Amino acid sequence: MSVTPELSARQERIVEILRTTPSITTSELAQRIAVSGETVRRDLQALAGYGVVQKFHGGVSLHRDVQESPFQLRLRSNVTAKRRLARQVSALVPDGASLVLDNSSTACFVAEALAERRGLRVATPSLEVARALAPSGERHTVMLPGGTLRSSDMTLAGASALRFAAQLHPDYLIVSVAALSARGGCLDFDPFEVEFKQTVCPHAGTVIVVADASKFEAPGLITSLPWKNVQVLVTDQALPPDLARATADVQVVTADA
Repeated sequence: MSVTPELSARQERIVEILRTTPSITTSELAQRIAVSGETVRRDLQALAGYGVVQKFHGGVSLHRDVQESPFQLRLRSNVTAKRRLARQVSALVPDGASLVLDNSSTACFVAEALAERRGLRVATPSLEVARALAPSGERHTVMLPGGTLRSSDMTLAGASALRFAAQLHPDYLIVSVAALSARGGCLDFDPFEVEFKQTVCPHAGTVIVVADASKFEAPGLITSLPWKNVQVLVTDQALPPDLARATADVQVVTADA
């Protein structure tokens, strides 16, 4: 099976839908992601060429040979944007700082950017984030919680991980989220990820949310962080008007192209 080095945010969303829906018509898929049928057909053509989906008359399904987890696919989506955001975050964090990184794919790119810094003390529930920092050797201290390993995204989850989170008092809490909402704040889907962020947030010196423009008013279910608890938002495009008004008290940093 051939693979693409990078999936767009919309293509990633198509794959996520197909993982929960065995097959779907092209028109239904277009409605689910709120784009035209022609746009969906172009994305499906690209995904079929990568060997990710298989098309049939009037519809599409995930290719039977696709073995990657949704997290691994997220690591290959919006790579250019995530690396640009990660460099911007690295510029905001001084050497010697203590920080908590969440278990998002964006956090993996942030960890890569931070690896060249010195003297950081980093706590994370993510083995993938810890792996990204590993090449720095003894330059940084990396702390992981106990817990149950969630193989889908290599996250240490559960009560032990939350007890670990409750003891942390970092200079920076750096997270990504599923969606940025004018009404709901920062939204996620996974209850553990929400609780982990909410547990660390009250004790963090500065909360930095990192999210590219695909997260603007995207779908989300649970408020993980209201805007009043966020000090810095790092993104890659100007915010739409409603979101700009909701984040009036937040320092918005737009990463350089």
